[in-house]
Amino acid sequence: MSDKVFFAAAALVAMVMVALGLLPGVNTLPTGPVSGGGTDYKTIEVSGDQLNRMVAGGEADIELVKMDGRTLLQVGAKIGTLKEDPLLGPHFVLAQDLEVAFAGRTVQVTINARAAEKYGAEQMRVNYWVGAGEGSGWETFPMTRQFRDISFTYDIPDRDPGAAPGYDYLAIRPVVPEKERAILISSITIEPVSGGSGTGSTK
Repeated sequence: MSDKVFFAAAALVAMVMVALGLLPGVNTLPTGPVSGGGTDYKTIEVSGDQLNRMVAGGEADIELVKMDGRTLLQVGAKIGTLKEDPLLGPHFVLAQDLEVAFAGRTVQVTINARAAEKYGAEQMRVNYWVGAGEGSGWETFPMTRQFRDISFTYDIPDRDPGAAPGYDYLAIRPVVPEKERAILISSITIEPVSGGSGTGSTK
């Protein structure tokens, strides 16, 4: 191949790569609220690149990481940077369709998580917050170095039928007793279940 042909081909490849990079939706990660669109609303799962939908909500450090061929979400924070308000820290926004679908029902939230490699947290806190200004309160669970399912249920209050649809929120954060701490999240599922009062549990 002559130099002339080689450089022409290289230039063409470079232009194609630049054009693809400028196309909407190419090489971009999902953001915005978690929705139940395209599902039967029996199981809402957030995993892989969808974990990028988490909002830092303040000074938390959140990033997608690759480990053992999987996409994980690392959530970390330094001592004193997380406020008690669940929205002033790392959280997922649940879209209006989920707020309507889950109102008045008991939901089970299951988080597959573990302590991070560096500054691994010994505990994790979770709070399901509804748009009406109330929530499950902070649930605290122990963390280990192995991934495991951590579950709790919450009785979501009925919504005002005359009110416009709003948003719910799922806040997840490490407990930071000193310096800094971090957790790794593999997946999150939210499932409506029947009856019973909210209780926390681990599997």
